[in-house]
Amino acid sequence: MVFLIFLNFALWLANGLLFENDELSKLLLLREGAVFVSVESEASVLPNPSNTELQKKLVINPAQCYRFLTYGFVHSPADWSHIVFNMIGLMMFGYGMMLGIGPSGFGFVRSENIEHQLGRLEFTAFYFLTIIIGGVVFALINLDEPRAGVLGASGGVSGVVILYAWLFPRKTLFLWGILPLPVWALGIFIVYMDALGASGALGDGIAYPVHLAGAAFGTFYYFCVFKQGWQLTGWLHFSSRPKRKPKLRVYTPEDSPPKPSLSDEEFNRRLDDILQRFGEVGESGLTSEEREFLQRAVQKFAAKHRK
Repeated sequence: MVFLIFLNFALWLANGLLFENDELSKLLLLREGAVFVSVESEASVLPNPSNTELQKKLVINPAQCYRFLTYGFVHSPADWSHIVFNMIGLMMFGYGMMLGIGPSGFGFVRSENIEHQLGRLEFTAFYFLTIIIGGVVFALINLDEPRAGVLGASGGVSGVVILYAWLFPRKTLFLWGILPLPVWALGIFIVYMDALGASGALGDGIAYPVHLAGAAFGTFYYFCVFKQGWQLTGWLHFSSRPKRKPKLRVYTPEDSPPKPSLSDEEFNRRLDDILQRFGEVGESGLTSEEREFLQRAVQKFAAKHRK
């Protein structure tokens, strides 16, 4: 995740400092006239094969297909807000760097995040594929517009935000650090605004269909991949070589390494934090360590009650 953010900013700075006239953007953005080229071919117009005329058709240029991915990592140096807001969204929802508000005041803290849920490799594959799908949708919509082009990470970030909304729907965010808003409501609002923009109600200049494509793939991934227990990168773990089965042994609780003991004050503070998270994300949002801690707390209070 940090590498993705670093790559976006590195390309943005290089474009502004090392290239003239936004040349790096022109090299990496997705442009219809580069990906699809017009060629002439003969087509018969009469039964007599000798009577032919030239017609033009669009064919894909394989040498330019890299643009379906690279457009999502390049931003115009003339507009700093484009990359800044995209990277803030990626940092918040992908990396989990949220604005925490509580008794200790304001501050940025790590919370639930997609990278932790999916794993670094799986998250990267999801993000890349979201960008590619958004680029394909843009290309198909603009086949008749050879000068049309798109750049920026907004489509990929939209997919990340919507997937986050499915994973942690009851998580509460503070918009502008003030207005509390559940993530599921934020997801609905984003899709609604992008749908309005795609219909032409919000003007031109933004690739709203790419945003919607990212949101649609985020939803598809949640229900058809994540909920099914599958992975986009599952094929990387496949091996045709038979794996040696581990030897079985009898396990007793005494075999487990002793856990560091906590004072009553530390134990209660940790329990309060986990119960608060439980109220926000539900049991499915807790880590295995947090579930284990809750079980220990139940056993501890049950033993205390029996005494």
